Amino acid sequence: MGDAKLIHLCKELANELSDGFSKLSDQEVVEILGSGALDNLLKTILSPKDSEKNTNLQEFFPANKWRGTLIALLRHAIQSNHGIKGGAEESSNGYVSASYVQWFDDGMIILQRKKPLDGLLGRYPNAKELSYAILARDAKAGDEIGPEYFEFVDPDKFQESLSLFPKKQLSNLREPIRKLESLLASQNNDESKYQELLMQYPWVIGFTYNLVQRHTRLDDKNIPDFTGVRVHDEGRDIIEIKPPFTKMFRENGDFGNEFNEAWNQAERYLDFARQDKDYLARKNFKFDNPKCILILGYNLTVNDLARVRTKERLNPAISLRTYNDLLVSMKATVSFIESMKDMETKN
Repeated sequence: MGDAKLIHLCKELANELSDGFSKLSDQEVVEILGSGALDNLLKTILSPKDSEKNTNLQEFFPANKWRGTLIALLRHAIQSNHGIKGGAEESSNGYVSASYVQWFDDGMIILQRKKPLDGLLGRYPNAKELSYAILARDAKAGDEIGPEYFEFVDPDKFQESLSLFPKKQLSNLREPIRKLESLLASQNNDESKYQELLMQYPWVIGFTYNLVQRHTRLDDKNIPDFTGVRVHDEGRDIIEIKPPFTKMFRENGDFGNEFNEAWNQAERYLDFARQDKDYLARKNFKFDNPKCILILGYNLTVNDLARVRTKERLNPAISLRTYNDLLVSMKATVSFIESMKDMETKN
């Protein structure tokens, strides 16, 4: 049993902390408990490392019955009190709660669904409308997931885009997923097949764009596979599709000729779009701060992906999406649509 004086002291400290936190500002509380302090405090109650020392869980949990129960009570208390009943939008219902990740200084990342502390990831930008996050990249074990892994969409514009869907496609959203999976399973390396898929189902590139056009002729020498008109400002981005099984690396790990040619082509299109923006504007092509999505590669190794992400950091205007990313994005988009429908049905 613990020392009676120590127990009394800990109770007093807990009461003082409770009283103190109620008087501190939002930021001051985070300064005290942030940077791992809260995590360390919870581990002093029940450390996961203790279970590693005792692989027999039938012994571990009874031996730590009340500490384990306390952790469960903490979770229950948080879920009961800090999933705020209501909706992030006036037309929605359920619960809204804070996310443990906060990537932006000008707003807040939230969760919304029928259950507290769960559901759709959203963003409350300061003085702007709510946007929802859809996973756009294939996250590997150990990856530090940041905002670059997501596409943020305005729910009203998203619904507007959905209303333009052909009814047949809307009733069978998983069809393009099956088609892409079939092409990849058969190791089809015909670029035109993947271009045709995007042309038939332009939403697979994401809801960042309200229009995707094939073979946009910037001039006689610069004809990208696609350009997409962005929803938020009607500016255009460039979308280049290369075969998934392109040999991207040499045996020594350096980028191969085919990868370099694809990357250089993307850079050339971007340079032309920036330098000749006035000429292109006269052709009704608005290129204001254009980016290029380069779709290339499938089932890359962790080391190969790391090389690609390092290359991206040298030119942030180019974002390489593997076909794994494309599949993840398509599946996440379908799940998002189904979740939105589910929330509407239950309201």
